[in-house]
Amino acid sequence: MTKPVAIISDIHGNLPALTAVIADIERQGIEERVCLGDVVGYGAQPGECMQLLVDSGFHVILRGNHDAYVAAEADPAGLSAETLEAIRWTRARLSPEQRRWLGALPLTAQGADYEVVHASLPRPEEWDYVLEPGAAVRHFAHQRQPLCFIGHSHQPKMYVEDKGEALMVSITGLESVWPGRKNLVNVGSVGQPRDKDENACYVVYRRAEQDVWWRRIPYDIGAAQHAILAAGLPPRFAHRLAMGR
Repeated sequence: MTKPVAIISDIHGNLPALTAVIADIERQGIEERVCLGDVVGYGAQPGECMQLLVDSGFHVILRGNHDAYVAAEADPAGLSAETLEAIRWTRARLSPEQRRWLGALPLTAQGADYEVVHASLPRPEEWDYVLEPGAAVRHFAHQRQPLCFIGHSHQPKMYVEDKGEALMVSITGLESVWPGRKNLVNVGSVGQPRDKDENACYVVYRRAEQDVWWRRIPYDIGAAQHAILAAGLPPRFAHRLAMGR
């Protein structure tokens, strides 16, 4: 069991970004492919992104919060007016079958030597964020594998369990898995990065080397922006792509 795994998350209807990331995965010959959810939301090509994931051999696709919102009939509480607008727009453009597909996606999954969830393991359906060590400690209490991959915050991060606490690792783009400890890795976002780097982000877990490699992939941001504006979605969703925030 030495073959690498590609883990992506938070596509958000950004087809140019997803296309570029899948091309990078293909170039490396990676066959084990996992998506941590939020396939839809914010972006203008949700159905096309769903289909591309299926056609590209992703053997695990999880349900993210935006996938759940779009699949539901009722609007979620506590969201901004712009986000609600995007959810309603996406619902109107997907077929009932596509929405059922989103709603039936699992919340968690187990690999041979890792586990995955969109947000956090303690309450995957509550969409809690892991943004600081205290949240990582709560997550570690429910993590069974040495390595867990998450998305949701759109920010690449890594935490390592240490005597009941959580250490935040200052990532440089390629980090070793700490042996004998629980490791928690946020893979970043394909379609809407929020770490001030506008390039699409995903992770390759290299089993042979026992490390995690954050890949930054340039894509046609202008095409994604044009699609959002042409669809009549809030302009902020287009403008933020160029700033990585």
